[in-house]
Amino acid sequence: MMKVYIEDEGEIEVPEGSQVSTVIKKLDHHVDSVIVLSDGEPITVDDEVEENMNLKILPVVSGG
Repeated sequence: MMKVYIEDEGEIEVPEGSQVSTVIKKLDHHVDSVIVLSDGEPITVDDEVEENMNLKILPVVSGG
């Protein structure tokens, strides 16, 4: 297991080799309803997370 830090959520543990989608699901979010940032840059749900990675999860907002 490895630790990942989520801004405004705290620290979580995920298995080594986990993708960003695993983190999103573990936090009870839907992958299509959020944008994930690492060091201020957007990353995809298919990217692999790294030990002690700092992530920020933002809700997608749309309107018309």
